[in-house]
Amino acid sequence: MDTLFIILLFLSIYSYLLYPPILFVFARVMQSPWTKGDAKPTVSIIISAYNEERVIREKILNTLALDYPGDLLEIVVNSDGSTDGTNEIVAGFEDSRIVLRVFERLGKTACLNRAVPEAKGKIVLFSDANSMYPSTLLTNLVKNFANPDVGLVTGWTKYKMQDGGQETTSLYSRLEKITKSWESRISSCVGADGAIFAIRKSLYVPLEEHDINDFVIPLNVIKQGKRVVLDSAVFCFEEPSGDSGKEYKRQVRITTRTLNAIRHNIAFLNPFKFGFFSFFLMSHKVIRFLVPIFLIGTFVSNLFLLKISSFYIMTFFGQIMFYILGLIGILGFYDGRISNVAKFFLLTLLAQFVGSIRLLFGVSDTIWTPQR
Repeated sequence: MDTLFIILLFLSIYSYLLYPPILFVFARVMQSPWTKGDAKPTVSIIISAYNEERVIREKILNTLALDYPGDLLEIVVNSDGSTDGTNEIVAGFEDSRIVLRVFERLGKTACLNRAVPEAKGKIVLFSDANSMYPSTLLTNLVKNFANPDVGLVTGWTKYKMQDGGQETTSLYSRLEKITKSWESRISSCVGADGAIFAIRKSLYVPLEEHDINDFVIPLNVIKQGKRVVLDSAVFCFEEPSGDSGKEYKRQVRITTRTLNAIRHNIAFLNPFKFGFFSFFLMSHKVIRFLVPIFLIGTFVSNLFLLKISSFYIMTFFGQIMFYILGLIGILGFYDGRISNVAKFFLLTLLAQFVGSIRLLFGVSDTIWTPQR
């Protein structure tokens, strides 16, 4: 029983606490950096929008202000069945670079399948309507595509408070950024940030409508022998939702769709074909999504070991304290740093568990409403 407990505890903490240090060592010993250049390819920015009248004007103005040659830029707004004033606001811009594509309610992925083939740029940048870019974004982004081995470049998200206060990045976001950076130095990182990633148009493969685009598009690029990398100089700004309920629903949807994508792309776990990336995918995604199961097993096995030694009493109460702190944070009784971390991970673990159950019942989440 104690062997089982140790194994389950190891698997519970591996993805979050042990995998990043392992990556750090590998990145130092086996790194394969990619070169950058100063080429200026044509770029199409595809903005996915559903009822985004609150932010779409600001988004377009932000995009038009990017420091990049105007004749090399196209801005495509994919309006996925919007019923508010989104379409009218976009149509009101008198700029030949702006293209409005109006679809019936199809889902984000289905709209991308229709828009990407019509895009004029050699590089296609995928964006959300509420993601704002610094003026140097495109200049920093396209430098990576000077290397012919790079097929997709992703960035990361900074969160800016609504009152204009300090920019913030959560512990989880920082961990994701660091992990993907180290994966990129070795070969390719796992997945992309859906708010800011770009691909060579020639590498785009039409997706199944249930596919989660920021996970499956990178897989398709790797399948074609090109690298997927994170550039820390490529980032966007978003306002945090500040709503635990919305974040929970978002995590449930992400879990369901990502696990479904892994199920349909199980061949990427073959290290003889995909090398280090298979190890990255197993460590970064598969084991992480199984953590709720491992934690349940850890808790139950710990119960059977309480009478053996004080060590197991401490591990048991450590687990209890983690769940209590998370629950206190969720209920809003305390707003400290430790309780916020526990709250985030508890919500994430619950969402992963529910998302896994939904997948077992055949839920695919082809169409959803943005949680903001």
